[in-house]
Amino acid sequence: MKLKLTAGAAALALSTAFAAPAFAAERVIFNCFFPAKHYVCTVMLPELKERIETATEGRVKVNVPPKSLSAPPDQYDGVVGGVMDGALQFNAFIANQVPGIQFSMMPFINASRAEVAGPALWDTYQEFFADKNEYGEAHMISLYASSGNEIYSMNDTPIQTIDDIGSRKMWGLPGVVANTLKATGSSVVAGPAVQMLEIISKGVVDGYAGVPWGSVAAFKIGDYTKSATELDSKLFQPTFSFLISKAKWDKFSAEDQAAIMEVMGADFAKFAGAVQDGANDKARAAMIEAGVEIVKGSDALEADLRKLGQPITDKWVAQMGESGVDGQAVIDFYLARIAEIEATASN
Repeated sequence: MKLKLTAGAAALALSTAFAAPAFAAERVIFNCFFPAKHYVCTVMLPELKERIETATEGRVKVNVPPKSLSAPPDQYDGVVGGVMDGALQFNAFIANQVPGIQFSMMPFINASRAEVAGPALWDTYQEFFADKNEYGEAHMISLYASSGNEIYSMNDTPIQTIDDIGSRKMWGLPGVVANTLKATGSSVVAGPAVQMLEIISKGVVDGYAGVPWGSVAAFKIGDYTKSATELDSKLFQPTFSFLISKAKWDKFSAEDQAAIMEVMGADFAKFAGAVQDGANDKARAAMIEAGVEIVKGSDALEADLRKLGQPITDKWVAQMGESGVDGQAVIDFYLARIAEIEATASN
């Protein structure tokens, strides 16, 4: 009897083993450096997770840590260094590693809506840089264009001229925004957007620029904002890259890689942009209701800022020329693609 039971147990164990799944899911730890309640963490990344897991029929699983695993500027390094498998990287922080994508953040090179800018950004990058391996040991699965930024005043005097900017101490995102503000004569404090509240709440600066309305609300700096100067075309449009380490990417089958890219790329860029536009519109309306004054920026202010920002664009175009890429053609293609998508959407 004992022998029969033992044999039966062995047979049951063997049948259970063969009934188990034939694969172990690849798990991707995808970091979010924004605050946990920010819409990037609560809306965009859950959608990314759903798309990837559905497309791969569960063979790839995505997990988002409850707290960021590295500082905002270090997302790319964290991915290639193995701190996490995937992340969203603000592109200005990888200007040295990935110079090509910087076209999307040149002064006044942008779309009026993030939902339009995202797919145009993806299409342009694929047209000119897909074969350049700029991301090195990271694989870029999609891009995200935020809404264009405004110029915000923290005192009772709205910003209406470059002299208004130059006479103030301003906070600005590093790179294009900070450098353009400095060119006005302003004393500039630069840093990641997630550090804005600390600087602004303490009254260290008199104004700030480089973030859209959605970020004003998300980073809780609306209470310190008296007015916003809105230009028809924006000084700056932040863009981001969604990355997975090549070490992890290479563990996916060719079929799963193709399935992921089918649901990411331009389509996810459009989705993320739509999320951003919705957050931006909602935040702007709430700020107006709270008493923040909206000031229409003059043509003269825009012309002066364009002049101050042009050397930044010229420098990037020259840098691309040294690598064999026609930088002006990239910008022209991007703006033309934006116009095409806008025209299609309006029909």
